[in-house]
Amino acid sequence: MTSTYGQRPAAPPEFNPLSESALLDPASMYDQIRTERPVFWHEQLGTWVVTRRDDVDTVLMDWKTFSCRGNGGNLPVPEQFTSIVTSELMAHISISMDPPIHTEMRRVAQRGFLKPVIDALEPEIEARAHRIIDRLADRGTAELMEDYCLELTTQTLMALMDLPDSFEPMMRQLRDDHFAVLASGREPMEEPRRTEVWTRYTNAQLALREVVRERRDSTASDLISVMASARNRDGEPTLSDERVALHLCEFSAAGTDTTAQGMANAVIFLSRNEDQLDQAQADPSLWPRVFEETLRRRPSAPFASRQATRDVELSGVTIPAGDMVWVALASASNDPQHYPEPKKWNIHRDEPTDHYAFTKGRHTCLGQPLGRTQGTAGVRVLFERLPSLRIAPDFAQDFLPLVMLPIRRSLVATWDPADSTTK
Repeated sequence: MTSTYGQRPAAPPEFNPLSESALLDPASMYDQIRTERPVFWHEQLGTWVVTRRDDVDTVLMDWKTFSCRGNGGNLPVPEQFTSIVTSELMAHISISMDPPIHTEMRRVAQRGFLKPVIDALEPEIEARAHRIIDRLADRGTAELMEDYCLELTTQTLMALMDLPDSFEPMMRQLRDDHFAVLASGREPMEEPRRTEVWTRYTNAQLALREVVRERRDSTASDLISVMASARNRDGEPTLSDERVALHLCEFSAAGTDTTAQGMANAVIFLSRNEDQLDQAQADPSLWPRVFEETLRRRPSAPFASRQATRDVELSGVTIPAGDMVWVALASASNDPQHYPEPKKWNIHRDEPTDHYAFTKGRHTCLGQPLGRTQGTAGVRVLFERLPSLRIAPDFAQDFLPLVMLPIRRSLVATWDPADSTTK
């Protein structure tokens, strides 16, 4: 397939990321597309979609040709909130920054995600998982998304930031509001929802800015203290109060929902592959593989977006400078040219971490050590305590249908309370 200006391969009819089948299994719609139309233009989304693993790798690894700057420049801030959150500030969300500004932010924040920090947090993650399960064990059924997965990831994030319990309702709501704000560039919110979301979002920003100011001179290792106390060569704060609070909002959303989605997906795969569940229960060293294979087979975020800085060719298709490019992470991680039997959920793959759930390159997910640790621990403890847990046979899968990040809103599970164990 060769394309020139004016000849944009149109989106094939199979591409419908909000269809029921795609929400349940994003990789399912790419089997034919990868072969027949691996790069195509989607008029409604205003972007190119790239599906083959090799092309996805090219886009993610070449930040100079495929920039992130286009990701934050179209976020409309309602006028009544611009005194608190400006469009210029929103342009500094991490997914819209390139080096050197992005490098500066990562250098400051990554100290809060170093392996020793996360390793020290793991016992707390496990303890919180046990306390949540203590409240559920006698029921025999639960809505796992809210009652366990999101509860655990929200509590973990609060522990990472060392926030008091009084912040929990705000942080729980913030994860949804931040994604709604990000999506508003392409999926505008209607009133009164727009005002409601932005009111909560800006109030959260103000509350977090106050915490940042309080911790400017802190020597503690929590994430807020680490970012607030960072200084440049002149001894001044590296990031402003507003910038730190903005990034904390990002971490609050990305660090809770995506990992919770991964945990829920792992429960679904384990319920449908009981032979591998038995193997993991017999050999605890397999639990990290359970979570990694889940991320490969069904990444929480099906796309990542970039903007071409020059004319570039992928799979014979010319992408003009300035055009947006979405890479299909779910397609790349299930490309049969690279993965044997890609649709098979197999925890014994030779390279379990070889997938795109955390993307790659300069924008590899900063919080991946935390995501991997809490996702693995959360699933392991759940099945250790409730070994007979399975998804309810008649549960209805319910999603908030956002193209960039469809959010699972429910996952009903059942178990025999008599089989539950104590810590």
